Amino acid sequence: MCSLGFLLHAGVAGLTAQVLAVASLLLFIAGPLVWILCSEIQPQQGRDFGIAVSTLVNWVTNMAVAATFLSLLSTVGEANTFVPYAILNVVFGIVVFFYVPETRGVSLEKLGNDLMAGKRLRDLCKAN
Repeated sequence: MCSLGFLLHAGVAGLTAQVLAVASLLLFIAGPLVWILCSEIQPQQGRDFGIAVSTLVNWVTNMAVAATFLSLLSTVGEANTFVPYAILNVVFGIVVFFYVPETRGVSLEKLGNDLMAGKRLRDLCKAN
């Protein structure tokens, strides 16, 4: 979002700038992190409910972006429209960095056992 705001502020006159602007927007839209988290960070018992709730939160957040976009666009202009979204992305990135555990190489069963044992998110999948 930062790069898209910068490109719009500088002007997207050339083909390269236009391609970068579209690529920035597609990267924002297609970010797979939320869908990976929806399927991985759920204990086996209640996985269906957990995935349903996380999917609902994802779509409500998408609705909030869609509902505020045109108002921001008409109020603050093209380039500055993406600043609040970029700030939220940075905040969410910090939350993910500090609270979302690395689950590479960890079985779903171990992850589920850690969750059901009441381990804190940052301590999941660490050696006991």
